[in-house]
Amino acid sequence: MPAIITDDFRRNQAKLLVNDIKASADSNFDSSSENPNENTWPYRSNNRYSIGLGKADPWGNDSNGNSESSTGFSPPSPEGTIQEDHDVISNLSVLKDVASAGAKQLIAKNPWTSGRKYKVYDEADDDMFYTSGDLYPCVVTHNNKVYLCLSNTATPSNFTAVAGSTTAPSAASTYGVTSSGDAQGYVWAHVANIDSSDPLVTNQFVPINSSPSVTDAEKQKTGGLISHIGVTNGGSGYTNPPSVSITAVDYDGDFVDTGITAKAVIDTEGKFVTRIDLVDADQSPLVDGSESYWDHIDGDHLSSQAAVSNRVKYVTVSITDSVGTGATAYATVAPVDGYAASAINILPTWFVGLTAEFVNTETDNDAAVIDFRQVSLLKNFAREDDSEASGATGESVLDALKYVKLTGTPATAIIDGLSQGDVLTCGTGSATSKFYFDYYDSTTKNLYYHQNSNPDVNFVDPPASTSVKSGSNAIANTDTEGTYRPEYNAYDSPPTGTTNGEVIFHENRAPFQRGSSQTEEVKLIIQL
Repeated sequence: MPAIITDDFRRNQAKLLVNDIKASADSNFDSSSENPNENTWPYRSNNRYSIGLGKADPWGNDSNGNSESSTGFSPPSPEGTIQEDHDVISNLSVLKDVASAGAKQLIAKNPWTSGRKYKVYDEADDDMFYTSGDLYPCVVTHNNKVYLCLSNTATPSNFTAVAGSTTAPSAASTYGVTSSGDAQGYVWAHVANIDSSDPLVTNQFVPINSSPSVTDAEKQKTGGLISHIGVTNGGSGYTNPPSVSITAVDYDGDFVDTGITAKAVIDTEGKFVTRIDLVDADQSPLVDGSESYWDHIDGDHLSSQAAVSNRVKYVTVSITDSVGTGATAYATVAPVDGYAASAINILPTWFVGLTAEFVNTETDNDAAVIDFRQVSLLKNFAREDDSEASGATGESVLDALKYVKLTGTPATAIIDGLSQGDVLTCGTGSATSKFYFDYYDSTTKNLYYHQNSNPDVNFVDPPASTSVKSGSNAIANTDTEGTYRPEYNAYDSPPTGTTNGEVIFHENRAPFQRGSSQTEEVKLIIQL
């Protein structure tokens, strides 16, 4: 049986990741004193999520022969191999933990644009959140608000064709339904607000609040609303529009007399049902049966004052005709608490946004002023001594580079002549350590470096009391302790060292130069 990745599955995976990051940033799961039963929780520990910057050594030429200094250079695409993940960790120069507020579910921004045709929110349509032909997604953003298109044929005179929207959606009634003044037949439900100051708002994405402030009165505006009837099978042989009946029940399972009627539209040549429109509602006075269902809702809806148990939960749609056969349809009904309160569960929120700011060099110079070419999300990174971490609670900063302490004072001409990514050596023979130079701290006499799987270097640790060289030029000796952060030891509990942790995501990019007086606002967007 083939596996089907549904929209709900993707939303849930995004929610699980965001919630794990938030819980890990804010909780005390790792505190045995506050959680004495933690050892009985086999599948839950306090995970650590961090955004990392790294790779000071240059990329090789791309597939078109462009060097990374060329305008046409394309960084290599991630391959997802174990070796690549190991390199991402080995390349790290600094990490910063993701704070609770730095993880959110997002939707792709789809600005309302005059003249575009928009799809309807239809649970029977797998493509409602995607552009198909000249029809754009059913979710739009406008004036820092998010709207859901509930109808694109609400005007009686426009029942035969979908027109481009030329009246911008508005939220005259907060979290309500708006259709007045739209001659093109569009009905919009206001479902979310956008905080323009949120760092995760970009030109392409906006965050959706998982716990919006929606009053009971606002929930009632769309709670249990029958918003669309979607055709799941057009059938065949229909020479005239067939009869459509809907049977609704409430949360107690009782029949609800909605007073709603529906009208089928057929393709006269193909003789199949193309769509079904909600025509009218049982709110008088109705001139005739061709009035729009939406004319009577505008900012409210039929059951706005109904108790939760009396709101519509399920609808059965029946299509009957003496000639045509096979047409089936499905009704989309708003959640009991309305579209706005449930926005994170109905919108395409399978994008996870993560952000962290690397401010200058951070406390204790943990954020080295060196180039980076990789941005990553790591889970449970640990190093030899995490007590050195700086930063606020939930936003700890770790310098992740290895270092070797030098004895004496290196020759100024040699040390000043080194560039990030230069290959240094330490030792002799086949066991010679080869590594990339990152920077030298003259105060501590620490020479920081990194190694990866590139053939120019290796993973051999620099031996103690041995000369570090740049080519044939000796820089200085390592001290007698040979102080460098050890490699990951799988038998340690908890694991220690620098090359450990799980790479959840990483992005390769052209070199970016950090400065000692600048802030890097890093944003990661992960699509699930």
